[in-house]
Amino acid sequence: MPESEKRRQSFPLRLAPSIRRQANELAEREGISINHFISLAVAEKITRMEESYLQKSVKSRERNPSAPITTIRH
Repeated sequence: MPESEKRRQSFPLRLAPSIRRQANELAEREGISINHFISLAVAEKITRMEESYLQKSVKSRERNPSAPITTIRH
Protein backbone atom coordinates (compact mmCIF):
# COMPACT_ATOMS: atom_id res chain seq x y z
CA MET A 1 0.00 0.00 0.00
CA PRO A 2 1.49 3.39 -0.94
CA GLU A 3 2.54 5.61 1.96
CA SER A 4 0.00 8.25 0.90
CA GLU A 5 -2.82 5.75 1.50
CA LYS A 6 -1.48 4.73 4.91
CA ARG A 7 -1.80 8.23 6.34
CA ARG A 8 -5.00 9.15 8.06
CA GLN A 9 -7.21 11.43 6.06
CA SER A 10 -9.84 13.86 7.23
CA PHE A 11 -13.24 13.49 5.63
CA PRO A 12 -15.82 16.11 6.57
CA LEU A 13 -19.21 14.46 6.78
CA ARG A 14 -22.55 16.19 7.06
CA LEU A 15 -25.27 14.20 8.75
CA ALA A 16 -28.84 15.14 9.47
CA PRO A 17 -29.11 15.95 13.20
CA SER A 18 -31.41 12.98 13.81
CA ILE A 19 -28.99 10.54 12.15
CA ARG A 20 -26.03 11.96 14.04
CA ARG A 21 -27.95 11.69 17.31
CA GLN A 22 -28.81 8.03 16.61
CA ALA A 23 -25.23 7.25 15.56
CA ASN A 24 -23.91 8.87 18.76
CA GLU A 25 -26.33 6.89 20.91
CA LEU A 26 -25.48 3.59 19.22
CA ALA A 27 -21.74 4.26 19.35
CA GLU A 28 -21.97 5.07 23.06
CA ARG A 29 -23.92 1.86 23.67
CA GLU A 30 -21.19 -0.10 21.89
CA GLY A 31 -18.44 1.77 23.72
CA ILE A 32 -16.82 3.09 20.54
CA SER A 33 -16.28 6.51 19.02
CA ILE A 34 -18.72 7.89 16.49
CA ASN A 35 -15.85 7.90 13.98
CA HIS A 36 -15.29 4.17 14.49
CA PHE A 37 -19.04 3.53 14.36
CA ILE A 38 -19.37 5.33 11.02
CA SER A 39 -16.31 3.50 9.64
CA LEU A 40 -17.89 0.17 10.58
CA ALA A 41 -21.22 1.19 9.06
CA VAL A 42 -19.58 2.15 5.76
CA ALA A 43 -17.55 -1.08 5.69
CA GLU A 44 -20.70 -3.10 6.38
CA LYS A 45 -22.58 -1.33 3.57
CA ILE A 46 -19.72 -1.96 1.12
CA THR A 47 -19.70 -5.66 2.04
CA ARG A 48 -23.46 -5.96 1.53
CA MET A 49 -23.29 -4.21 -1.83
CA GLU A 50 -20.40 -6.43 -2.98
CA GLU A 51 -22.29 -9.56 -1.90
CA SER A 52 -25.38 -8.38 -3.75
CA TYR A 53 -23.31 -7.66 -6.85
CA LEU A 54 -21.71 -11.11 -6.69
CA GLN A 55 -25.09 -12.82 -6.24
CA LYS A 56 -26.46 -10.99 -9.28
CA SER A 57 -23.33 -11.93 -11.22
CA VAL A 58 -23.74 -15.61 -10.31
CA LYS A 59 -27.43 -15.59 -11.28
CA SER A 60 -26.58 -13.90 -14.56
CA ARG A 61 -23.86 -16.45 -15.21
CA GLU A 62 -26.29 -19.30 -14.46
CA ARG A 63 -28.67 -17.91 -17.08
CA ASN A 64 -25.88 -17.29 -19.58
CA PRO A 65 -22.83 -19.55 -18.92
CA SER A 66 -20.90 -18.09 -21.85
CA ALA A 67 -20.99 -14.57 -20.37
CA PRO A 68 -17.59 -13.18 -19.30
CA ILE A 69 -16.73 -13.37 -15.61
CA THR A 70 -16.55 -9.97 -13.95
CA THR A 71 -14.62 -9.03 -10.82
CA ILE A 72 -14.93 -6.33 -8.21
CA ARG A 73 -12.03 -3.89 -8.31
CA HIS A 74 -10.72 -2.17 -5.21
